[in-house]
Amino acid sequence: MKVVVATPPRFFVEENTILQTLFEEGMDMLHIRKPDSEPIFCERLLTLMPNKWYHRIIVNDHFYLQNEYGLRGIHLSERNPVAPKGYKGYMTRSCTAEELDEPMDRFGYVVLDATPSEMRRAAERHKIHHRVLARGVTSVDGIQFARDCGFGGIVLEDVLWNRFDLHESNNFKELVDLFKFFRKAAD
Repeated sequence: MKVVVATPPRFFVEENTILQTLFEEGMDMLHIRKPDSEPIFCERLLTLMPNKWYHRIIVNDHFYLQNEYGLRGIHLSERNPVAPKGYKGYMTRSCTAEELDEPMDRFGYVVLDATPSEMRRAAERHKIHHRVLARGVTSVDGIQFARDCGFGGIVLEDVLWNRFDLHESNNFKELVDLFKFFRKAAD
């Protein structure tokens, strides 16, 4: 299963170092999700990261960064539902269980934001497959549930970032250890 990480909405010290470590530990894709940020701060984060990871980075905001930095692609969501005019690159999308009935061919993968019961019903309707990722997994049981439903991967968010004090700490070992635990469980 793919393991994708979405950043917390606010920037913090050592973020680039943590993200690079997560790539080194097997993160398949990174979503830079900074909804209320100034673009210059996203640019700064990218310049602090080795460009060897750019092909595995998706931007959820400030779509021009995809082209400017040669990133993997853009992510469409309720906040940013439409790709820039003329954009033909790689796209991912957030969706609800009901939206799984819509054509999704143009997306590399979609991120399902749903309750476990909605996920199970979508699986029973054969709407879950390798290009649908489960958002909000917080445990090994959640990974197994996603696997049993047929998801192609998981998206980790708060479960990781809640293990690290964004403002007070520079020790991110617990966060990385938790990621490694999830990575191993997803393999």
